[in-house]
Amino acid sequence: MDEQGKQKDGLNLVKMADRDQKTEWWTKSRFGMFIHWGLYAIPAQGEWFMYAQKLPVHEYEKLAQQFNPTAFNAKAWVTLAKEAGMRYIVITAKHHDGFAMFQSKADPFNIMDASPFGRDPMKELAEACQEAGITLCFYYSHVIDWHHPHSLHKEHNNTWDYKLEEKRFSEYWEGKVKPQLRELLTEYGKIGLLWFDTAGGLSEEDSKDIVQYVRSLQPECLMNSRVSHFMGMGDYVSKGDNEIGMSGEDRRPWETPMTLNQSWGYTTRDQVWKTAESLIHKLVNVIGKGGNLLLNVGPTPEGEIPELSAQRLREVGEWTHRNAESIYGTDGSPFPCELQWGGITTRPGRLYLHIHNNKWPENGLRIHGIRNHVLCAYSLADPSKEELRLEQTYDEGLNLHTLSLQMPPQPTDAYVSVIVLELEGEDDFDRSLTQLPYSSFQLDVPLAQNSLVRAADEEAEITALRSVKWTFKLVDPGTYEVFLVSYKRQDQVWADLYPEPVVLETAGQCKAIDPKEDAVDQDSPSCQHPYTAVLSSLGKVRWDAPGTYSLTLASSKLKDPSPRFTEIWHADAVKLRAVRLVRVDEDPSVLKGI
Repeated sequence: MDEQGKQKDGLNLVKMADRDQKTEWWTKSRFGMFIHWGLYAIPAQGEWFMYAQKLPVHEYEKLAQQFNPTAFNAKAWVTLAKEAGMRYIVITAKHHDGFAMFQSKADPFNIMDASPFGRDPMKELAEACQEAGITLCFYYSHVIDWHHPHSLHKEHNNTWDYKLEEKRFSEYWEGKVKPQLRELLTEYGKIGLLWFDTAGGLSEEDSKDIVQYVRSLQPECLMNSRVSHFMGMGDYVSKGDNEIGMSGEDRRPWETPMTLNQSWGYTTRDQVWKTAESLIHKLVNVIGKGGNLLLNVGPTPEGEIPELSAQRLREVGEWTHRNAESIYGTDGSPFPCELQWGGITTRPGRLYLHIHNNKWPENGLRIHGIRNHVLCAYSLADPSKEELRLEQTYDEGLNLHTLSLQMPPQPTDAYVSVIVLELEGEDDFDRSLTQLPYSSFQLDVPLAQNSLVRAADEEAEITALRSVKWTFKLVDPGTYEVFLVSYKRQDQVWADLYPEPVVLETAGQCKAIDPKEDAVDQDSPSCQHPYTAVLSSLGKVRWDAPGTYSLTLASSKLKDPSPRFTEIWHADAVKLRAVRLVRVDEDPSVLKGI
């Protein structure tokens, strides 16, 4: 590397260090409350009601005249967030409908000037949050605004009131967006972060402009990645709605915004509610991968968080408060894999094993990759800290460290039980891709090495394929069925989702297979609405001895590892997410290969 390159690399390291320091409060928090609240609560059909109905501006404005949420109690909302174990609140200061839930001199379409309520709920929330030690954050729709004549998005515009060709985006940008951001960042105290949304069509120049503008007003205020579709603009990665990333997918701090049901704004139509057990499982999955969970509620037109939502949050809170040590201020698992039984979080000198009660390993638990001497193991819920029996072994041939743990006869907490491992010395883990002691072993796409794009059949001019290669340590030899793991969007049929065969290479064999919809994984920890996890059998392979092996997959559905733009989670009809190896009982004399 030349001197100029070294200087540039050093500058990047400094910027990353600054970014990590700035996001530290947020990554330590791990769990936040998202609140979608606005005029759309009145029709109770979700926050996209105006767009879905193509409701004219003058008709939508009538909702403001009806909006009088006299039951709103900022302290009650903040108290509920604390009871749930949430450390910050993100609330919709302005959603896509353009209605400001705060007093705004920049636009009279706001709760103080256009409704009979006569109070500024953002002021009251700011005061309640400060008193309770909760960090207040604002959601702001900076590109989509169906009320403003000059808001311009690449796709979701108000074209029933305004003509696209007559839009002058700069008038909206300079006349409403920036002035309202100034109001939010100068009149409500210290704001933890600005949560931007749906930046489609925003230029790179305007993206940089808005980031710099926010920095000039509150330098420590974080911004999520949705401030722009250009990569790297925000301080952390905001995944798609309800999206949980795969192992190793994000190198930067990240979050999953998730709903309690399947909607964001208040609605009476959606009654598909997640159970407390499901929510805790999802929280464990997210924090076990080093992410934050931002869990949404949609208050009523009267200003109350629905009782069912409040009940769910309190149930989750009973668990988070008991297990706070394993949640807040922790890092994710050191092992690059999807755990079948739950998740792992860490802090220096300790590992926290979050074990789903419905997958309780009565016969004991084995974990590969802990090089430290484990001083002791015990249940976090056990006040006596009674030590569990454990044994550590080392296989020199495989360079494999194994911890065998004798578990309590039954779970020790509700829904998810946490086992603490105390380690001797500085943390020392084998972070290589190693098979865990289960019947199946999943190779997530982000953990693979990417290779160049290649043509599947140059003569036939078949679509170019991108290939990835996994190198992994196989501990238990035998025969495995190979499955492709795809996430299929719920509005899609399988036919034609894979326009060409995928190419699989391993164990000295190469074969092209047309993926079929062979099974659905109902227990996928990462696949969320509106996707379904589909398993496609790619045949069988046999390894006769433990050791290090490789597997290569080629498909046009593999993503560019270095895209210029951020991915829109709901855009793709199908997403290729992993390859899964499932141990099968078979005669050892079976031919090797696929």
